[in-house]
Amino acid sequence: MSRDTKRMTDRRWLCARAAGSCALLLLLIADAAHAQDPPLDALPDSIADRIIALHNAPGTTRFGGEVRIPEGTTITGNVAIVGGPAVFAGRVEGMLIVINGDVTFEEGATVTGATLVVGGSTEGEQRASLLGGLQQHPQALRFRQDPDGLIHRTEPPREGVSAGRDFPFGRTDIFLAVRTGYNRVEGLPISFGPRVRFGTSNPTSIEAFAIYRTRAGLDVNTREMGYALRAEQYLGGRTAVRIGVRWFSEILPIETRGLSDRENSLSTFLLHRDYRDAYESDGWNAYVHLARPGTPTDLTFEYRAERHRAVSPANPWSIVDNDEAWRPNPLVAEGMIRSVAAILRHDTRNESIDPATGWDVRLELERGLGGGLETAELALGTSATTQPRERFTAATIDVRRYVRFTPYSRMGIRVFAAGSVDGTELPPQRQHVLGGEASLPGYRMFEFDCAARREILDTERGPFFPYYGCDRVVLVQMEYQAGFPFARRLGEAIRIGIDLGQQVRWAAFFDAGRAWNELDALDGRGGGESDFSADAGLGIRIGELGFYWAYPLSGSGKGLNFFVRIGRRL
Repeated sequence: MSRDTKRMTDRRWLCARAAGSCALLLLLIADAAHAQDPPLDALPDSIADRIIALHNAPGTTRFGGEVRIPEGTTITGNVAIVGGPAVFAGRVEGMLIVINGDVTFEEGATVTGATLVVGGSTEGEQRASLLGGLQQHPQALRFRQDPDGLIHRTEPPREGVSAGRDFPFGRTDIFLAVRTGYNRVEGLPISFGPRVRFGTSNPTSIEAFAIYRTRAGLDVNTREMGYALRAEQYLGGRTAVRIGVRWFSEILPIETRGLSDRENSLSTFLLHRDYRDAYESDGWNAYVHLARPGTPTDLTFEYRAERHRAVSPANPWSIVDNDEAWRPNPLVAEGMIRSVAAILRHDTRNESIDPATGWDVRLELERGLGGGLETAELALGTSATTQPRERFTAATIDVRRYVRFTPYSRMGIRVFAAGSVDGTELPPQRQHVLGGEASLPGYRMFEFDCAARREILDTERGPFFPYYGCDRVVLVQMEYQAGFPFARRLGEAIRIGIDLGQQVRWAAFFDAGRAWNELDALDGRGGGESDFSADAGLGIRIGELGFYWAYPLSGSGKGLNFFVRIGRRL
């Protein structure tokens, strides 16, 4: 290689490195620069502020968690109950406020002032004497705890930076946003383009985004870029019904694996450790989204027509071990796939960032209709394929419950089950794995993958694992958190305006899971685990940063594992 050629190559490499670093910086500051549109189904600020003020008022009697106010009990002044469920049979000479919980009124219950219930349901109100009337708002109140009471915490809108203008017909914006985060296939995918909204109560939204991948460096090639186009129409009043169509060409993770985009991006960029595997998808889908205004539940029906393709890692830059090869991706079933899906969401959490109360439920059912998928072996000199797997039925059940015992202690419980409904083999891009910091942290990443990574296939497109994982997984996670009493006292003593009892906590957790394939669906794959594997551990959280130690309780664990998480574990 000549000196000039080498200089040019080094310059391009440095430009690509600079592009990736600057793009990652955009990812890290994205939390501080959001789009301007608030969530459409949030509790109105006027109601939230009123509830917060009533709760924090000096004369209010406050309860947290499960509460029973028996017959014969009289409380003078306003009463606020956070969480619940609450059973009320006594008398309140003032207002009753129930926040993010259900309340049952028994015979003889009396409230002389107004009764306000947000983020929950009521039962038996016809048996009670609610002299000030009953007001219900199904939206959950998003809040965080503070030494002076509750603080309204609005949900972050769509991440990214935007510039726009209002017109008589609606609004136009130009967006710049990071999509799925820094990864070993794309580098950092950055989407940019316009969005236009027409109308108010039933708006029409059209957006067209190009996706630039920093793996290309400064040599922009349209064939290396993706796109995401969407047209959406609201019907029946704002957020009641939405119908839409999307056209796209994207690199998608097979599973997010319980890690946020930010966590996986930092791990990839700093440590040369990408926790996700990916595939390419291009095609279109049409959907109907149903949500009664203000309710915590929504339902989406979707038709999907997509073409999937296996992808190899590129050469994105990382700080540690940059000279090492990236871990291969698995092969996926390639070709056209058509499917229908139904997705149900139910969210009554007090907030999404650091929830202390409420439910977070996600149920999804997908049925493959056909198309023409094939899993090519792709070994040099061969073209063997397995049977198509496009006719499948897969389900996901993800139920999380958060309970606050005191203002400084809480528990989170998660039950996750996913995979083939009838036990038949799934396409690799619909399979699942366990192991690693997001699921069973006492075990190594991809520990339970039904032997998908026991060998590497040398193919014409590079090395691949033969498949992704297992057809079925079950995972149970529990975590208890509590503040340090001395931290609360220290914060009060030095008067820094921060409740260290909330910001500094210790945590204890337990996880148990199993991943497996049914015997009649192995098709050359491993059978997985015949029993559950478990781990337990302790941690310390300082704000959003958590330091944890996990120890395997069974199976092939290798001893104590230390890991760091940004944000909540579950």
